[in-house]
Amino acid sequence: MTVSSCNAKAEAVEEKKISNNLIMALGIVVPLIGIYLASTNSLFAFLGGIAIIFATLWGANGVRTVAKYGIGTGVPSVGMVALGAAVAAVVVGIYFASKTVLLAPVLALIFALLTGLLIGLSARYILKMNIPVMVRSMTEICGAGSLLILAHVTTITGSFDLLHLKSLSETGIVLLVFIIGALSILHPYNACLGADERQGRTLKLSLATGSAQVILAGIASLYFIGLPGMLTLLFGALAWFVTYSMFVRTSFEEGIVMNTGLIPEVEHK
Repeated sequence: MTVSSCNAKAEAVEEKKISNNLIMALGIVVPLIGIYLASTNSLFAFLGGIAIIFATLWGANGVRTVAKYGIGTGVPSVGMVALGAAVAAVVVGIYFASKTVLLAPVLALIFALLTGLLIGLSARYILKMNIPVMVRSMTEICGAGSLLILAHVTTITGSFDLLHLKSLSETGIVLLVFIIGALSILHPYNACLGADERQGRTLKLSLATGSAQVILAGIASLYFIGLPGMLTLLFGALAWFVTYSMFVRTSFEEGIVMNTGLIPEVEHK
């Protein structure tokens, strides 16, 4: 493939970025709606899967935004700190909303955003990590993490009250939720990083990792809510097939091959 044809192909796949504000709005509104609908009846628990997917999308975009500043091995640290803070925010939010359960998701999100803001400010001004987007990104990742965990709790148990969160903790499934949630948010950028990393491809992979979580949530939900969990499992499998196919297709479309191997075909003088 010639240089000119490579340039032409690169122009053809030129990235059309989605605004971070739009992704944040989708990452807040869609998960909240999904969480509330999933909690109305166990038959609708699979709708929490939509919340899982969009919370993952928001979190992955936050990781992508801050990681593009080249923090390298700090990416896992950013994700784990943010998700750890999100877990704490969810527990605090649900506890304070014990008498008014419907407020739990909103309170958990508010506590998570405030915690993320504090972490971001500390990283920027105390640890002297001179990254302009650090404060906003940490705030968003914490917020996305709280909604992601709440979405898992609701999808698996059919509710987000303190009793169901306790049940999830006693069975140890909450540990799985934390691990797969963190990995799903961190993996998309790590898998797509490099000079040719593009927002569209990275976020399509985040949709796939979010869908994979829904499959696991569906399996776990069979223990808590029985047969309705099959709907979650089937929805997750279908969503994963569609989103991962999108990612693979995009990867092929954006792939550019040039004859620049270690051993040139013709010796240059």
